[in-house]
Amino acid sequence: MPRAAAARRRAWPALVAAFAMLGALAACSAPVIDDPDPLPLPAGLSAGVQQGRLDVEARRIVVHLENAGPAPVSITWVQLEVPALGAVLEYDDRVELSADDAIDLRLELPPPGCAAVGDAAADADADADEPLVRLRGRVETDPGDFAGELTPDDPFDTLPRIVAGDCLESSVDEVATIAMPEHLRVEGEGAAQRAWIDVTVDPAPSGAGSLTISLVRGSTLLGNEAGTDWPLDLAFAPGDAPVVVPLAVRPARCDPHVLADDKRGTILAFVVATGDGRTGLIDRPSSDALKAELYDYVTERCGLQ
Repeated sequence: MPRAAAARRRAWPALVAAFAMLGALAACSAPVIDDPDPLPLPAGLSAGVQQGRLDVEARRIVVHLENAGPAPVSITWVQLEVPALGAVLEYDDRVELSADDAIDLRLELPPPGCAAVGDAAADADADADEPLVRLRGRVETDPGDFAGELTPDDPFDTLPRIVAGDCLESSVDEVATIAMPEHLRVEGEGAAQRAWIDVTVDPAPSGAGSLTISLVRGSTLLGNEAGTDWPLDLAFAPGDAPVVVPLAVRPARCDPHVLADDKRGTILAFVVATGDGRTGLIDRPSSDALKAELYDYVTERCGLQ
């Protein structure tokens, strides 16, 4: 027998054993396999949605799962579907819930979008498509897997707020871009120092629709040099020339903790209305460079060195 053929024959049993070992290891680490005829969701399992302040900034949604049942539950897959956003979000790490236990799962939201782009009346129709939380897993005391879906509780109207905000952003973006500057414009020194945030509004080159910016709200850190908010009353349409809007800015407060306590002070909220009937606030955060310069400005003008 040629040596190559003999070597192949000697290697074959070893390969079989190796593949068998890999299969065993995969079986040990794999998630619960879907049952072709799964059990219904166990009694006492519920879901809700919410957002904390930091979740809003990070564009995350929190799925709150609670097991009020008598037995521990292992959840192997969670899916949140929000038809009004055209979004399907998944969490596929195993979650163990003891009896009378709860957990918050944070899921990344997609970039702002709107499945109901058209007009504000369409938003109400989109609301008719309720969000759903789908679950798969196993109850410790049951022999099979369960699968099912729940309509999540939304005690703070988190999803309607996100949908309304995303649809407003989409309507605004069809008309113009509202952009914070990369840097702060500053004149003078010390307590006499003055600064401006030069916001650029750049209308789309073509298209339909309209945009009105009526106000920019002051924040916990920043205010209008002439008051608290910045009244504007500016109107834009596609094809208009770009406009730079200078916002004269002053520190809203000068106590020693003003910067240490700051979380959203460098985010400006624009009060807007679009021609399709949507109204509300859109936030524009400062870049890292602008944020650092605003902190330096507050420090300098308040004499906090």
